Amino acid sequence: MSEFHVEVVEMRSIEPHPNADALEITRVRGEYPVCIRKGEFKPGDRAVYLPVDSIVRTDGPFAFLGPAPTARIKAKRLRGVFSMGLLIPADPAWPVGANVQTELGVEKYEPEQHLTTSGEDEADPGFLPVYTDIEGFRRHPNVLRDGERVVITEKIHGTNGRWLHRDGRLWVGSHKRIKRKDETNLWWRAAKQYSLAERLEPYSGIAIYGEVFGQVQDLKYGAAQGEIKLALFDAMDTRTREYLNADAFFRLAERLCLPTVPVLYRGPWSRSLLELAEGKSTIAGHVREGFVVRPVEERFEHMGRVILKMVGEGYLTRKGG
Repeated sequence: MSEFHVEVVEMRSIEPHPNADALEITRVRGEYPVCIRKGEFKPGDRAVYLPVDSIVRTDGPFAFLGPAPTARIKAKRLRGVFSMGLLIPADPAWPVGANVQTELGVEKYEPEQHLTTSGEDEADPGFLPVYTDIEGFRRHPNVLRDGERVVITEKIHGTNGRWLHRDGRLWVGSHKRIKRKDETNLWWRAAKQYSLAERLEPYSGIAIYGEVFGQVQDLKYGAAQGEIKLALFDAMDTRTREYLNADAFFRLAERLCLPTVPVLYRGPWSRSLLELAEGKSTIAGHVREGFVVRPVEERFEHMGRVILKMVGEGYLTRKGG
């Protein structure tokens, strides 16, 4: 399940902005904070929530965002209050919960990647699953249980990939595509640089998932020009289609002698741990993107596999939002 939805929501609690008489604050889709104009909505109204990184045409309902032909919705601090996204009035015919991305012509912003992610695809063999779409903690703030043992790892700003040794060869994929061997693209470059074919051969059937980062996006993590790095964040036994428990995953990475995403915390869950989304990366001196949290023991809820991301306010506003 993808977190990116242009969703019709019902307005609930609305509070005054502490520093601006003309603004109010509400929360939608769980705990996403949005600043709105005072009096624009009242509890019970329907609105359309456009999440951060929505790209809209600046005509029709978005003309106020002009004059450029398109605009990107960003997280901002408005008079000192953090706000994520935009609310506009909903068409009365749209039911609460409807995804109206197509109706409004909204696209999702995709950040520029600085090294090639091109290369030919090959037919998907069907045995190297696409990785879980990790939903936001703000969308599901009550899924984790107080005191439940969790592992929190740093979220790294790169591009994810997947690798599996099976049928006498290495299979390599981006997030959604299986990539034909081409050592000029990121995922095959990482495979060669970290000798993944040789390391994974004794573990046929075990898929590893990792972040390729460095000279990939705008956060460089200390990488030199043209340099990439790899950090594993998960693994799956493809014969059973089950992800490894956290401890089993870290033991596997240790046996493979491969780096993992940094562990920020291991222990009982409490909401006070949300502060770990902020601050500097443990890898480099720039801002931390946020964190990913998962129970030590795999489990599932209504939203699927329990694994959540918390993106930091500092990261979302790093470019002056």
